[in-house]
Amino acid sequence: MHNTIKEENQVSPSFLFFLVHSTQIGVGILGFQRYIIKGAGYEAWISIFLAAISVCILLAMIFNILTRENSDIIDIHRLYFGKYLGGALTLAASAYYFIFALTIYRTYVEILQIWMFPQLETWVVSLVYLPIIYYTVSGGFRVITGIAFFGIVLPLPLVFALIYPLKYGHLNNLFPLFDHTIWEFLISTKMMTFENLGFESVLFFYPFIKNGATSQKWGQLGVLFSTFLYLCTALVSFAYFSQGQLTHTIWPTLTMAKIIEIPFLQRFEYILISLWLLVVLPTIAVSVWCTIRGFSKTFNKPPTIFLILVLIALLGFSIFFDDRETIDQLNTRLSMTGFYFIYGYIPFLFLYSLIRAKIKQKKTQKEEREPTLS
Repeated sequence: MHNTIKEENQVSPSFLFFLVHSTQIGVGILGFQRYIIKGAGYEAWISIFLAAISVCILLAMIFNILTRENSDIIDIHRLYFGKYLGGALTLAASAYYFIFALTIYRTYVEILQIWMFPQLETWVVSLVYLPIIYYTVSGGFRVITGIAFFGIVLPLPLVFALIYPLKYGHLNNLFPLFDHTIWEFLISTKMMTFENLGFESVLFFYPFIKNGATSQKWGQLGVLFSTFLYLCTALVSFAYFSQGQLTHTIWPTLTMAKIIEIPFLQRFEYILISLWLLVVLPTIAVSVWCTIRGFSKTFNKPPTIFLILVLIALLGFSIFFDDRETIDQLNTRLSMTGFYFIYGYIPFLFLYSLIRAKIKQKKTQKEEREPTLS
């Protein structure tokens, strides 16, 4: 296959760092701590490393598939499984990315409602951000990449806010080490699935990366930087909260932000939540872009039509999921679906690609030897 994307629509390989990292850091970092302690307790920070190692391996598998075919998952599905089955798999992947976008979008709207605008209806808060998503996605992939860049650079100083709650932490909470079973570590590793999702979107936008075959190192660095932020946040949270408190705290990161005192600002968490729009916007935009690209190429229709339909669906479903329980179920189902997608389907596609390439190679060698034998 050949990459048909024009160079003016592509981005430099180094921007893959921002794309991968921005899709992994969304709303998950605001509340992941209470989930990962269900297995290994305070030692769950070790599971963050284990999850990162698995993601790096999966990303290497993805690049092996994509560089071999030099195309995106849409064309690869059609090549490997035919027009109809391949199209059905692409639509399933597109639906997965829509659920991804919906989950991040609805969870952020919930945070705004609970922490800043408790009196506003869901549809009002949801409707405000739809034009921003429309502008970002309709601008094309380069605009989305630019938003991903600023979504990392501008909020990055907020990382230093973790120093403040650390002053009230108890580091002895982190000990003793290696006091849990391997199974408990694996449970916590699985609980990190939701936080690590997003890197697999490279399956869709790979052709938009210049010299994509050489860009894998930037994607791996993006995963490692995400791991670093999750690790720092987890360690500070484990030191600050008791295990019982952490279990019953829905948004531990925001709760820690409440204690930060600035002379001219009483509620620091308002600044954090407001700036967090820059963090979640690239995640939503990339997921929506993957969704409409999958539908557009499958049905051979203009992407604008699907963009409008997707935004309407986001608004409708965000109103449907109207309480904490249903939103939590939405997050859980995305985590489960994402787990099977990245740990099941990607390795399957990788093995299928290897076997197919091996068969093709043997067939080519046989055809080359036949004239000599005759």
